[in-house]
Amino acid sequence: MTLIDVYDDTLTHAVLLWQLLAERTPEQSISHRGMPTAEQHAAFVRSRPYRHWYVIEDAGSLVGACYITQQDEIGIGILHVHKRQGHGRAAVLELMRRHPGRLLANINPANAASRTLFEGLGFGLVQVTYARA
Repeated sequence: MTLIDVYDDTLTHAVLLWQLLAERTPEQSISHRGMPTAEQHAAFVRSRPYRHWYVIEDAGSLVGACYITQQDEIGIGILHVHKRQGHGRAAVLELMRRHPGRLLANINPANAASRTLFEGLGFGLVQVTYARA
């Protein structure tokens, strides 16, 4: 498993990143209310919104992406066809190796798989945040 910097070639990776967003289920999302167009998402990628942003490659295939925000929050997404194969765990471990220190993971409470992943890596509950739509 390898992490490849998105910002080294945003054009190549924008399609994969948009596909990940399109596959996201409501319980996986905490911030998106609607799906942006491909053009809107490409502009978002070009804006370099995260401190670190990587695509995840394994055996020559792009399987997902992960990032760290300016507030040290981890985000991760794995394409459906590659889920439950250990890519998420491997990517988070590599993020922690490359960027040591305190990291956070904002997880939708309905996303049991992500809660299990991060708890298994030693992350603990810090807060519960409520929003009014």
